[in-house]
Amino acid sequence: MQLKDLLIERIESLGPIRFSNSFGWICFYTGKNLFGGYKILDENILLLFLILSPKGFSKALNNEFQKFDFGKTWAETEITQENDILRIFEFLTDAFDYSKERRKIKSLKSK
Repeated sequence: MQLKDLLIERIESLGPIRFSNSFGWICFYTGKNLFGGYKILDENILLLFLILSPKGFSKALNNEFQKFDFGKTWAETEITQENDILRIFEFLTDAFDYSKERRKIKSLKSK
């Protein structure tokens, strides 16, 4: 199984996910909320970005993530092997859960 397929399998294990191509990235959403994306650099290198909670963002920066150029708590990392997918899974979960929290905050602001 290719690295990309392993990553997609992990992302889909979180719940209902929708994928969309945007700006050269394959972005993933829960409902209408974007929570991350990946880009295939080659068969063995994927670049992943996630929109993390503030706490998850701080932790990610200490775990081989770097600040992504966009957004306040957006972080990115390279995935080059199956172990990297295991390493980033807690951050995928954080981004997925935080997207639900962001949705609640948006609905409160619009009232």
